Amino acid sequence: YTNYLFDSVGKGASYALTIPACHYMGRKKAMFFFLAIGILSNFLAMPDVMLSENWSLEHVACLIGMMAIAAAFAVIYLYTGELAPTSHRGMVLSLSSSAARVGSAIGPYVALIYDVTDRRVPLVVFAVATGLMATAVWFLSDTTGRRIPETPKDVEIMAGNNKFREIGKEDVSV
Repeated sequence: YTNYLFDSVGKGASYALTIPACHYMGRKKAMFFFLAIGILSNFLAMPDVMLSENWSLEHVACLIGMMAIAAAFAVIYLYTGELAPTSHRGMVLSLSSSAARVGSAIGPYVALIYDVTDRRVPLVVFAVATGLMATAVWFLSDTTGRRIPETPKDVEIMAGNNKFREIGKEDVSV
C-alpha cells in the first residue's frame, strides 16, 4: 500500500506545483520542464540500483517521472484551452481528452513488454513518446500573458499569420 500512498501524495504535489510553474515559467517552458523531468526519470530508472530492501532507483525514478507527467498533463489541459478559439474549444478539449484515453488504454500494453523483453524497453518507449510530445509542443506558441482567442481568425493572428484574410460573400461562388 505504500506505493499507492506515494502515488497519491506525488500526484497531489505535482498538481500543486503546476500553478506556480505556469505562473513563473509560462505555459510552454513549464511543459518542457515537466516533460524533460519525465524523460530523464525514465533513463534514471534503467540502472539496477537498490536503495534499500524494498526500494530501488527504478521505483524512485518512476515515482518522480509519474509526478512530472501528471503535472505536464495538467498543464496541457490549460494550454490547450488557451490555444483553441472559444468557438472550437469544447471540440478541441474533447478530442484531447479522447486522445488521452487512447494513450491510457495503450499504456498498460506497453508495460506488458516488461515481462517479455528487458525491463528497459518500456522505459525507452515511454521516454520516446514523451520526447515526441515535447517536439510537438515546440511548434506551439506560448499563451502566457496573451488574451484567449475567440475566433479562428484570432488564432491565425496570434500565430503571426499576416496573410490570413477572411472569406467574404463576394469570394464565394455557388
